[in-house]
Amino acid sequence: MIEYLLKLQVKDENKIRIINNHIFRKKHMTDKEMEEKQIEFCKSMSENYEKAGKTLEILEYSMTEVS
Repeated sequence: MIEYLLKLQVKDENKIRIINNHIFRKKHMTDKEMEEKQIEFCKSMSENYEKAGKTLEILEYSMTEVS
């Protein structure tokens, strides 16, 4: 199994937080698949915060393969 770490740095009200998401795959992801997962995760987190009535500002995001 190949593990990927998707890291999202966000500003939640006046706090800066890091949200981690681990993804496991049987085979390596292509650059396109990684980019799609990053965008999907950012949208999902934004929607979750909106539903909770909060504002989420995404400062940075990245996805790396964990050895």
